[in-house]
Amino acid sequence: FPVTIIGGGEENYCLTNAKNMADQAGYGVISGWLSLPSKYTSGSAQKQFTQHWWNYDRNQKRYLDFSPSIDEGAVYIQDIDVAEYIIAHGNRLRSHVASSVVMKNDSFYIIDYDDIGYKYQPARDLSNEMIFLFQSMG
Repeated sequence: FPVTIIGGGEENYCLTNAKNMADQAGYGVISGWLSLPSKYTSGSAQKQFTQHWWNYDRNQKRYLDFSPSIDEGAVYIQDIDVAEYIIAHGNRLRSHVASSVVMKNDSFYIIDYDDIGYKYQPARDLSNEMIFLFQSMG
């Protein structure tokens, strides 16, 4: 499904951007992932999937993204399981945006950033519990 990138929101605040547009214009909020273009270095490939939120205009029947700086060539993947996980467990999460997932050399890693810097950990699986590991409050 095509997504029209509009921009104008705040960088690194995709959920806030999507919620603001839902409040202002009555758009639906969509959960999913951005599949970023692969990177190749020293004979190895790396693929990153960044959890992301965007909007759906019910009247125009089109998807819109108000977040800035979306990588050219990024592919949007809708994932309702993320939203359902947040509805069920949101009170135990520091953030409602999951860690990014990186596939490198046939292994998966979760990556997150906070005030201290980057956190990087091998992912034993790709469950919601794993991708929200750094956001969990205990």
